[in-house]
Amino acid sequence: MKEINKYYSKRAKEYEKIYYRTDPLRQDEQNKISKKIKELFEDKKVLEVACGTGYWTTYLSETAKEITAIDNSTEVIKIAKKKKYRCPVYFKKCDAYHLPFKINSFEGSLVNFWFSHIPKEKIKPFLDNLHSVLLNNSVVFIADNVFNENIGGKLVKDSRSNNTYKIRVLEDGEQYKVLKNYYSEQEIKKIFNSDMVILDIYFGSCFWYVCYEVKKITNDYT
Repeated sequence: MKEINKYYSKRAKEYEKIYYRTDPLRQDEQNKISKKIKELFEDKKVLEVACGTGYWTTYLSETAKEITAIDNSTEVIKIAKKKKYRCPVYFKKCDAYHLPFKINSFEGSLVNFWFSHIPKEKIKPFLDNLHSVLLNNSVVFIADNVFNENIGGKLVKDSRSNNTYKIRVLEDGEQYKVLKNYYSEQEIKKIFNSDMVILDIYFGSCFWYVCYEVKKITNDYT
């Protein structure tokens, strides 16, 4: 994970250019994501995982009550802090796999464009940890990229695991091998199927998203 953190820290100043590509289809799908975020998290206390430079945080802040936005890169957080938001936003540098919050701290969570960077063997531990800091019936929204061969660099497979990587080149020519897993719609449905109530799954040409309610098992001995 150190390679990913280093890559995004170095890419911080150029990162948001990907959201302004002159592709009507991409723009339409991005608009679907931002609209869904604003609908789902209205008046909620939200944990945003891997907030990056705050691009999606700005949309989230339009309707959320309060946001705690985390990332493991100091550089991207510095950029995010300079933006204007419509609700209180508290930034914290921390590891997404070890969330430093009490159980039942939040009413929802936004996880945009981080899921593909999770090693497949860590998906369940990540989700279990995330759900632990959320209240029962909290809403989770996760969005990421659909694989397009001509976008985002060369895809490299790892023969020792089920994970894949992308060779990413920054504007200064520096290259990084970044873990980047892609999923089919069937795989997404299989991953998000337990202890969850699926509210919506969208699988477009450029992006996919899933939103669901967390259902925690409680024992009532009264």
